[in-house]
Amino acid sequence: MLDEWIRREGSGDDKGPSSWLNSKKGRLFIVIIICLGLIALLWSPASQSDSTSEQFAQHRADRSAAGSIKQELQTELAAILAEIDGAGSVEVSVTLSSKGIKTYATNDRDERRQTDESGRSTTIEESSTRDVAVSSGNPLLLEERMPEILGVLVVADGAGNPQVKENLTDATATLLNISPHRVTVMPREGGRQ
Repeated sequence: MLDEWIRREGSGDDKGPSSWLNSKKGRLFIVIIICLGLIALLWSPASQSDSTSEQFAQHRADRSAAGSIKQELQTELAAILAEIDGAGSVEVSVTLSSKGIKTYATNDRDERRQTDESGRSTTIEESSTRDVAVSSGNPLLLEERMPEILGVLVVADGAGNPQVKENLTDATATLLNISPHRVTVMPREGGRQ
């Protein structure tokens, strides 16, 4: 069959490869190749951009989660500290070390094979595999630790009074379970004494 095609294509007034490209079959072949190339070019970036957009969305969600934790902490702490006698209006700024630590469940497999070749040499192969456990399409979260608090700044109207300043420092250290040296209390500019 291939021989017949070669003879048929080879016979006649053939002037080399350019005559084949000028034929209907040749032009159709070139159009098909170009179309396949365009489809391949258009398809590849789409799949890459999907994964890139998913990664960006995950990164943005992580950042907003860390930001919301920080914002909630600051708002709640300011509301509680404002209730202290003599504190007046209070603003709080919290510095976190990270966005927290999440520990996911894993399936661990350890394999150990021992081969004895004719009683003389021994070969031991060890392999370890760790896969993240998935439940309903999402990784199974075992533990989520809140971010470590590096420091807290409290600005209060009544912080000019040493007793109020001490009360604000003690309350902040107790509420956040941090040492008092990580808490700084400053009087508000123009605040009461």
